Amino acid sequence: MNIAIFGTSADPPTSAHKIILHYLSSHYNLVGVYASDNPFKSHGTDLCHRNRMLELLIEDLNLTYGNVLYCPEISDVRTIHTVTKVRKKWGENIELTIVIGTDLAEQIFTWYEAQKLWGGVKILLIPRDGYTIDFNVIQNIDKISLGCAIAQCQIPPFSSTDYRNNHNQEVLTDKVKNYIEENSLYFN
Repeated sequence: MNIAIFGTSADPPTSAHKIILHYLSSHYNLVGVYASDNPFKSHGTDLCHRNRMLELLIEDLNLTYGNVLYCPEISDVRTIHTVTKVRKKWGENIELTIVIGTDLAEQIFTWYEAQKLWGGVKILLIPRDGYTIDFNVIQNIDKISLGCAIAQCQIPPFSSTDYRNNHNQEVLTDKVKNYIEENSLYFN
């Protein structure tokens, strides 16, 4: 079974996240999605709110795609611990791909226990507007992992940061937008 895991700050999750999940659902048997704290970022709201918004986004997807699962139990600040949880949940013999944005590609070499982590998984890079990847970085990722690929999908040129800075509600799904309004998030 080939499984993709997609950890995201989901701060908040946007329509771009939904497009990514749509893409992943058509290329993997199972997609495990979770929100987590990124030790390299500051967050606009608590993890409990980000988890709920991500769950709402996935509920919309699962009306059509039954292989995208909201999996908060695999979340961890350290990706290597997430991988351990995933293998415990779905077995040691799965083909596991970690999904990250191209904005993180150069950073992954410095992640906690990077050599051990990347040696047991494949990596799928999701194109991010404004971030190009040096061919040497892809080659280096390919060397330290079980393989590196770039997703062939078009992601809109907006991000969670864009929402937090500009409050452009067009980047949100209706359920996430309503949750933000009901809980008075991101307006401090």
